[in-house]
Amino acid sequence: MASSSGNKPFLVYQLGTNNWQREGEFAPGSGILHEMHHNAYNLIEGVKCYSIYPSEKQTPHPDPQVKVLKLNHPIPICESASPVSTYRWHSFSDDEFETYKKNLEDAVYKQMDEAEKKEGTHFKLAVAHHTFLNPLVMRNVIQRRIKEGKPPTALACFAHGTALRMYLHEIDEKLPEEFPMRFLPMVKESKIFDPSDKTAVEICYVISQQQVDTFLGIFSSFSPDRIVLSPNGVNQQIFHRLEGCTIANVLKEFKSVHYEGSPRTSVQIDGSKYDHVVVLVCRFADSKRIPSLLYAASTYEKDISSKVATLIVGTGPLAIQKQLQDLAYDELKLEHTYFLGPQPQPVLAKLYTVASIGAFPFHNEAFGMVFVECMACGTPVIGANSGGPIDFVDETVGILVPETDDIKALGKSVNDAVQKAIKENWKVTHSKACINLVESLYSIKKQVGDLLDETRKQLKI
Repeated sequence: MASSSGNKPFLVYQLGTNNWQREGEFAPGSGILHEMHHNAYNLIEGVKCYSIYPSEKQTPHPDPQVKVLKLNHPIPICESASPVSTYRWHSFSDDEFETYKKNLEDAVYKQMDEAEKKEGTHFKLAVAHHTFLNPLVMRNVIQRRIKEGKPPTALACFAHGTALRMYLHEIDEKLPEEFPMRFLPMVKESKIFDPSDKTAVEICYVISQQQVDTFLGIFSSFSPDRIVLSPNGVNQQIFHRLEGCTIANVLKEFKSVHYEGSPRTSVQIDGSKYDHVVVLVCRFADSKRIPSLLYAASTYEKDISSKVATLIVGTGPLAIQKQLQDLAYDELKLEHTYFLGPQPQPVLAKLYTVASIGAFPFHNEAFGMVFVECMACGTPVIGANSGGPIDFVDETVGILVPETDDIKALGKSVNDAVQKAIKENWKVTHSKACINLVESLYSIKKQVGDLLDETRKQLKI
């Protein structure tokens, strides 16, 4: 784990592209990741992180180590799709682009200078989010600081998908009016990802192998050895065991949700009549094999003397919604199974907290983040013996039932596992192991700590 020399902190600076999620302003993925990493850096002993991000709407952040760059227009974006903006970089004139760049450079320079005076030491690492404007801005600030006699700051770039996709649009030339060949030549001419430039980006972080391949396809001169693959960890600020949550007080917030055009009436859930909850969270797709849990519920609803509620959280194509609800209510006559529709992460944390078991009978799941989020709340899991969960689900945190294409046979195995989990009280006996596993392998704190350790090792800082 990274440590500082003497009693001076190892200073990290992060320059974000998108807003954080606060004051009612929704944040895209990179904004959420930036905030999580800021908080995680500050949990590492001997490390202190400062951050800046843009927003048109938000007031100053209460954390003195965070600056909100106040904009008089929406946040500029690389593509047309964004939860917070439609104001695209390609709509900027050259003068507008240079003005934005200069204002950002000045704000970053000022924040870094004030932070160093306060901390009594210099920034060792700067992380620019996205492969577009931010690394250029950070390099300009670092060069300006070097000219003034300050020590150099190592420059890292966290590569996110939107900027890379913008470059691919420019290369494809299929939408020349929307994505003219403009910014990729600018970035390439800057040599910001060229190892021949000694002030260029020294190391890149990515969350998937696909992004590694895309990045190297665009910036082929960058050394693959300087790319760190770092899959996202679970946000333990959201996903953790919540105090004060009971089945009764959590489920009273919900009504069953039916597909559009359904003849069924929404039912207010009476959580007070249930002793146990089985929860499944996923997008509705054939590979998720939700029917297997419905078949399981048709047995354990009758066999278990205490009342068990089954909660299906998520949504999908209308045809699949109808298929699942018709199976549950018309064919299997389930009385204690509820479809809740999609839910935000804080609500999922409540459901995981009160659940006795999380059931995810998915086929060949690539990783299984819902397993990890569920375990982070102290709840054991059931999965199928295929895909990513094979790597981390064992008898200490749950069970993987035999893999089969026979949905009814899979349902029988899931039923057996649910009944075993409830009768043996896995919620109590397995909870600590679930939390420990997430903390040791899949926490944001560990992800960021590993990133920092690898960066310091490679760059010798």
